[in-house]
Amino acid sequence: MSLPTRRAAAFAPSNIALTKYWGKRDARLNLPLAPSVSVALAELGSLTIVQPDADLAEDVMVVDDQPLDDAGMVKVRRVLDQVRQRSGSRWFAGLRSVNTVPPARGLASSASAFAALATAAAEAYGLALTPAELSALARSGSGSASRSTAGGFALWHKGERDDGSDSFAEQVFAPEHWPLRVLVARVEAGRKAVSSTRGMALADTSAPFFRAWIEQCDRDVPACLDALAHKHMRSLAEVVEGNALAMHATMLAGRPPLVYWQPATVGVIHTVRQLRAEGAECCFTIDAGSSVVVLVEPQDARPVADALAAVDGIEEVIQTRIGAGARLLSSGEA
Repeated sequence: MSLPTRRAAAFAPSNIALTKYWGKRDARLNLPLAPSVSVALAELGSLTIVQPDADLAEDVMVVDDQPLDDAGMVKVRRVLDQVRQRSGSRWFAGLRSVNTVPPARGLASSASAFAALATAAAEAYGLALTPAELSALARSGSGSASRSTAGGFALWHKGERDDGSDSFAEQVFAPEHWPLRVLVARVEAGRKAVSSTRGMALADTSAPFFRAWIEQCDRDVPACLDALAHKHMRSLAEVVEGNALAMHATMLAGRPPLVYWQPATVGVIHTVRQLRAEGAECCFTIDAGSSVVVLVEPQDARPVADALAAVDGIEEVIQTRIGAGARLLSSGEA
């Protein structure tokens, strides 16, 4: 097999879980204890360029003009080593990534980062992967990255096999199935003091109702998919908001407790519930952070966005839509 020399670039969207991934059955392989459903965010994500280079003695990566730290490079090499093994190449790579998602804020920046990395690396090293294989490759860097490869409304199968080969995400509904608007009410709280990976481990070992939480996720996934299939906002709100609040309740019950919320987080929760009571078609969800994501019907997007912006402590309201999955970019786009 000839060694690759081509440069490849890819963009992948961030995704927000509608039913959450909070618990691993295998931490090394990022295998979840429960399935999850997500929605991709069109303009928020990561652009990554991968260039295999015979002159490099190791992989090097720059993220937003800063060298990636050692902990980050461990995860990057985990993905690249699999690609090299499958392609038969020994070449290291130079990588550059630009993100439109702030890191460590509960907005799934690692999801888009590793989905873009996996997509670009597979192309650069000449691998032809199926969508399921690409999703599993991205998952090895960050669990939620499996869903960013799929895009739209995605379902991540928890799988049963020890090697994780049946744990991947697939798109269950295209973005145009239900063209909702997505509002990100950004709460500035700095970088998370406790990462999602560490938080999951703490919850698993110390939260008294962690197993009940996993069982709830198993029940919430089919309910969420049914609400999406029928495009019924009130049903979606019941399951999605309930699932997010249950995840944070599990965090709060851990030892030590994880409190990601800020006062503005609670303010947005109350605002969305009040808006819905007044007739707006909207619902909220919160990942492992302080910012809140609101799904809303297009006709209600502007008044809901205005109401969110008026909540004390909200830094900005980012408006986007549901996007496609990871894709390769042309040289002009990159």
